[in-house]
Amino acid sequence: MSSRGRFVLLVAALAGLPLAFSGVMQLYRTNREISTGLRVKGVVIRSQEAQGGYYPVVRFEAVGQGIMRFTDRSGSYQAEFQDGQEVEVIYQQYEPEKARIYTPQRLWFAPVLMASAGLLPLVIGVLVAWFTERKTQISERKI
Repeated sequence: MSSRGRFVLLVAALAGLPLAFSGVMQLYRTNREISTGLRVKGVVIRSQEAQGGYYPVVRFEAVGQGIMRFTDRSGSYQAEFQDGQEVEVIYQQYEPEKARIYTPQRLWFAPVLMASAGLLPLVIGVLVAWFTERKTQISERKI
């Protein structure tokens, strides 16, 4: 491989690997959270406006720990839930204060986006390096 191809791959790796690694770690944590977490019904008390978005405040009963409240860490530009709406909540048995609303979009969107954002520069880098090498080989054959 030429020095140009190696340089392209190095830049792509430096740009993409940290994001890809972070995204893969988030995917792993989310998968673990789903497989080991407890799921219960909760009720949206209100949507709290903060940082330019609406974050649902949810009340639920944690097994053996009583009534808990939390503000979901995923917000939206418009209130996504109605006051009084029933939602599914997931939490770890000994950390009910870290509960989350259980929907596929809320749990998987950020990790998948992060991993994809990291893989994109790597894929582009490999393609650019491959086409660069291919073009170099074709030009050398003509000489």
